[in-house]
Amino acid sequence: MMVWCRMSARVRAAGMATFNEGRICVEKHQVIIAGAGPAGATCAKALHDRGIDVLVIDRARFPRHKTCSGVLFGQTQVLLRSYFGSLPPASVYCTEPEIKASAIREWKPDAGYCRYVWEIDKDGQAFPDVYHNIRRADFDHWLIAQSGAQFREGCSLSAAHSGPDGLRITVRDGGRESRLACDYLIGADGGNSTVRKILDPRWAVDSPTVLAYQTYNYFQSAGDLPAGQWAVFFKPEIGDILCCVHQKDDTLVLCVGGFKRRSLKKSMQAFREFLTRAFGVIFSDQKRDEGCLIRMAPPNPGRDRVLLAGEAGGFIYLNGEGISAAMDSGHRAAMSVAEALQSGGSALNRYQAGSADIVAHMQTCMQQLHFLSAGPPA
Repeated sequence: MMVWCRMSARVRAAGMATFNEGRICVEKHQVIIAGAGPAGATCAKALHDRGIDVLVIDRARFPRHKTCSGVLFGQTQVLLRSYFGSLPPASVYCTEPEIKASAIREWKPDAGYCRYVWEIDKDGQAFPDVYHNIRRADFDHWLIAQSGAQFREGCSLSAAHSGPDGLRITVRDGGRESRLACDYLIGADGGNSTVRKILDPRWAVDSPTVLAYQTYNYFQSAGDLPAGQWAVFFKPEIGDILCCVHQKDDTLVLCVGGFKRRSLKKSMQAFREFLTRAFGVIFSDQKRDEGCLIRMAPPNPGRDRVLLAGEAGGFIYLNGEGISAAMDSGHRAAMSVAEALQSGGSALNRYQAGSADIVAHMQTCMQQLHFLSAGPPA
């Protein structure tokens, strides 16, 4: 039997509820979202705008750095205007705020530069061909603030299970463990998703994994690298996926990637040496480095009352562009939950049907775009 416990002023003001489960006071929300990146923030905004009680949790404290080119492609710009009503403020942009699609160039040793296509039309819709160069930490911070939802930083999900009237989740917040309850849980916690591991423990073990490693490097000279260009290279001796370089503020951002058996520290050093040897780039100190993983597994929309969005659900395009797929899947997950709360029925079935075009576009990208230097591991 559940007995409602006395709510604090903070709890009443936030619009949440609590109840006693045994001797433990449990905080309950209609929806809890694990992960406050673009998928989680977009999902949260759509739910909050419809009057649904939603809590977003993230293990990091914002702003936080994340492995990303920090470029808003055309589709992302369209989705930002549609789902958030505007593009981000000027404070989010780098000193060189734009990169033209035509300035993304693949370099070949025998032919020089040629056009490299990073984004293709979706369902017959063409997207803006001037991309926006942003600081990802500031962008994500702005995005979650725009959602209007309750946001708990430094709070990580560690367990989840079904209860008699919904879901129970365990979170760790500053070393303290507590329980929360919700009607729906959205896993938007990235490529190493805890929520997806709970649903499918074999996913993290069986899925082929691409690792990406990125460094921000101060430099004395960009050498012969053309100003304003994003240079792409396919060099199997350096990485299993493309390696690339573009300028962000006063640094050159270098990215390499490979499968698990490759040392990306050595790959990055080889890439730096190649850029110095072939283009005369003179590097100075490294500002910072960061890494992430991409699991090459089929999309998984979730199970029962747990939905997966963004990279957690495998919604990422082959070229590694994840923001647009994250935002789109997050919004559709939110709409599916909102409709289920209002009208009944399965949110999962709605979401699976509603995200079919994202999955189809992922397949189109796989067929048309060039991302791997060689084939995936056996």
